[in-house]
Amino acid sequence: MAELNWQDKSKAMFDKLIEGSPKPFRAMTEKKMMEGLTKKAGDAGNVTEDMIFDVVKEITPKPFVAMALKNIEPMRTQK
Repeated sequence: MAELNWQDKSKAMFDKLIEGSPKPFRAMTEKKMMEGLTKKAGDAGNVTEDMIFDVVKEITPKPFVAMALKNIEPMRTQK
């Protein structure tokens, strides 16, 4: 697995999402997030904030997507 290079606040977002997951689901959430991010980052391994949002939308059960995104939206780097 390639080493991930976290861009802007992507690592802080990742950590907040894992911490915000219910304890019984944290390991599974982390595993699925890492799998999705590794696939999106490719060989370069650069993880962007947009990738975090994309993976959350892909792996989070539909009823919880809005809540997960709301938790990390304020962290997004303004460009």
